[in-house]
Amino acid sequence: MADTGYNWDAAWTTIDEAIVLTTGGPATNISAAISLDGKAACEVSIDADYSDHAKLTAGLSVYLLRDINGTDYESPGDLPWGFEMPFTQLASNRRSFTVDPALMGSFKIYLAWGNTTESSNVTVATSYRCATVPAAS
Repeated sequence: MADTGYNWDAAWTTIDEAIVLTTGGPATNISAAISLDGKAACEVSIDADYSDHAKLTAGLSVYLLRDINGTDYESPGDLPWGFEMPFTQLASNRRSFTVDPALMGSFKIYLAWGNTTESSNVTVATSYRCATVPAAS
């Protein structure tokens, strides 16, 4: 019988290992495009390390900017799909989610630090891995 399960990448691909977003700037970051051509599934991992500052307004928001025509991507002003990460002062929060290649051919990850507490920051590590499905024989 043929193997028809997912073959996940052996290692995660790092997008940003330790990007720091602060109230003094930069407060946002947009990744390079991630192509899903020929992929069956994609898993994204976000690790947010928060500074020792209270959450005044908002934490770290994560958005997916979808490819809209093969060249251009949604912009933050287009209200793309996204979520706010859990926030724990002077601690780390992690979240992973899947992206369905049937719904988008490529995407970018947009990170936005929304806390306005003076000197607050978040250090973010983002990575992903994709899977293929072997051809049945």
